[in-house]
Amino acid sequence: MSRQINFNAEEEYERIEYPGRVENTDRMIATLGGISNISKVLGDEKKRLELRFHPDNPYNKPAFGDSIANTGVLLSISVRRHKKDKTRPPQYTVRVLGYCSRSFTFETLCDFQYLPLYSTPRSDDANAAEEIKYALEQVLPRNAADLDYFKREETPLIALPELFARVDTVYGHTYRFDRSEDGQHEVLGLVTKSTYDPRDAVYFNMVDAFPTDPDTEVVKRLKIKYVSDEQYARVKKLFDECPIWTRYALLYESDVSHDKLKCIIPSLAFYFNNGPWRAMYVRFGYDPRKDFKSRYYQTFDFRLRFGFGVSEFVYSRRQRQAAAGAEEEQSNDLVQDINYPYFDEHKLPRSRQCVLRYCDVHLQKIQDMLEKIPTPLTGAICNERTGWLPPNFDSLAREIVCATISEILRNHYRKEHLASEVAAEAVPQAEGEEYDGEDEELIEEDMEVDEDELQTSSATENFTDKNIEQLLSNITS
Repeated sequence: MSRQINFNAEEEYERIEYPGRVENTDRMIATLGGISNISKVLGDEKKRLELRFHPDNPYNKPAFGDSIANTGVLLSISVRRHKKDKTRPPQYTVRVLGYCSRSFTFETLCDFQYLPLYSTPRSDDANAAEEIKYALEQVLPRNAADLDYFKREETPLIALPELFARVDTVYGHTYRFDRSEDGQHEVLGLVTKSTYDPRDAVYFNMVDAFPTDPDTEVVKRLKIKYVSDEQYARVKKLFDECPIWTRYALLYESDVSHDKLKCIIPSLAFYFNNGPWRAMYVRFGYDPRKDFKSRYYQTFDFRLRFGFGVSEFVYSRRQRQAAAGAEEEQSNDLVQDINYPYFDEHKLPRSRQCVLRYCDVHLQKIQDMLEKIPTPLTGAICNERTGWLPPNFDSLAREIVCATISEILRNHYRKEHLASEVAAEAVPQAEGEEYDGEDEELIEEDMEVDEDELQTSSATENFTDKNIEQLLSNITS
């Protein structure tokens, strides 16, 4: 027989799952910091509950309990048995004392606990067993006025780690061995998520053959992603015309969305992770190591210093994309569009870092330098680091691009300076206003300029030019 008393909805409790068998409630509360500390944690939704196994020992790092939102009820069950008649069934009384909506659990990792334990012999006998003693009072002074602690000649040694664990949660990582040929540098490394499919990425070297056909799984992916024949044909036509492309150039020329292009490119080309054609997509079956014309498609990595002056016009790609929906700025006429994959002579680059092909740099000096490279002998192959280009060719190309950017900025600042001077000197004439004779005399007097004023004006122009030159050298150096 059982009996149930009604539920009391006004009583709310907090549950703490203590990781241990409690024999003394007071000592258990002391390990949690006392009633005051428990009340502070319960009053804040973000605080963690500290559990110190030795509250008086400052050398222990606490274990932390996290709050979890769950639902539960607190039951009180009492059993009444008949003392004389053992055959009678017991009577159960169930009372619902209240409910709880949050609980604290200690499921995180616990760091090592360092205790001031020292072994002392039980007797003067050398073979006697040693006794382990907990001597915290010998390591710490009792209070600030404990002068006896500082007068001790011998103090027990306690060796603590320089740094405790920074996290107490478990993270699931996938580890791999670094496959080196000699086996001397086999270290564990994390497998990071790559932007590119590993089946399409190829490491450049002078020995291995490059892929000639796409993976079968990539071809199946075209049907799953609903890529139309027209979109596939547009990208294929571009690779037929030119064997090597950048991703931004394919997006610009094909007018295919980024999601569709990610499925089409692996079926037509592979990707170089390193080498002279780094970050380029190369058509299957094409070997740039054997074709001298592939020098036009080598990687030109240009990075602009993000210093004072240039930040007014050129942003990082992430900042430009974030501000794509904002109003157009006046500097858009001076800077190339963020999706434009080429570098023109009369505009600033689209972002701080531009990865282009050399044929995408529309500067006549650089194109003439590419044409003047002597043709190698028949059967020659490129260099593993510089490709078909001579050493320091990329440095010369960067100097030319920096000089072009300096000239663009120099002309822009000079135009702004002249426009500001004209705007300051120009005085608009009111409608219907007539000049009298006195005004004509004033005009004639103003036109008589002293030589001192001319020297002051020329000095001001020279000072302005020096400031512009110093600014440009800081940007492009």
